[in-house]
Amino acid sequence: MKKSMIVAVLLLFASLNLTAQQNGKSFLNIDYKAMEKFAKNQTEDFTALVNRFNSGDTTLTDMEVAKIYYGSYFSPDYSYKDASSELRNMMKSESYGSAMEQCKKELEKSPCSLDLLLKAYTCANRLGESNALCSTQIGQIVEVILSSGDGRTEKTAFKVLEVSDEYCILYGIFGLNLKSQALIGHCDQMTVYEDEAPDETFDIYFDVSLHLAHLDELFGVMDKADKMMKKSKKSKRKNGKKYGEIRL
Repeated sequence: MKKSMIVAVLLLFASLNLTAQQNGKSFLNIDYKAMEKFAKNQTEDFTALVNRFNSGDTTLTDMEVAKIYYGSYFSPDYSYKDASSELRNMMKSESYGSAMEQCKKELEKSPCSLDLLLKAYTCANRLGESNALCSTQIGQIVEVILSSGDGRTEKTAFKVLEVSDEYCILYGIFGLNLKSQALIGHCDQMTVYEDEAPDETFDIYFDVSLHLAHLDELFGVMDKADKMMKKSKKSKRKNGKKYGEIRL
């Protein structure tokens, strides 16, 4: 895709959002606390939305798809994960039949994973099967992400769940190449270019707040466990007990 077309897409969304703001509206309101409350406290309603999404329901509104996409991060019944190493190996070896079955299995738990949906789309295409469902689902999620901001500044960055979603958008949707990446606050600043014009770069911003929160939580737990282990070792030394090294 030409740079002018990429910029045109971003400007189109910016224009639509500006028009919406002038009419008293703004970007799609992505309230993480509200998404968490819905996913955790209204599990039946959340599952009903997931079922509609899985059936390829094109009547889902952007906000309903947003509840599925962002809500899956908080859901006790679903998750948001990329393809497993097993699936990636199947794709690498071009075992598309087995890969498709694995995709379906993993999508049951992570129904709106862009990484999984793009792989399922690829498998269906290579197998000569219909990829209409995947195409619809990918389009719905991408529309929500591109409606969450305009990607032109930190303040108006596209909101994504995982860093892998940035790559899915940049590579799989826009067909761009990444020159450099920098974390600025809660955003990833992606400096990109096209094959035809490697010296002509421009920036796209992605809000990765939830991903960073997950890392903080993960390393917080690991740090707590590390402190407990050190405390335990110190106590054992005081008691004159011998113990071997513990490897995590």
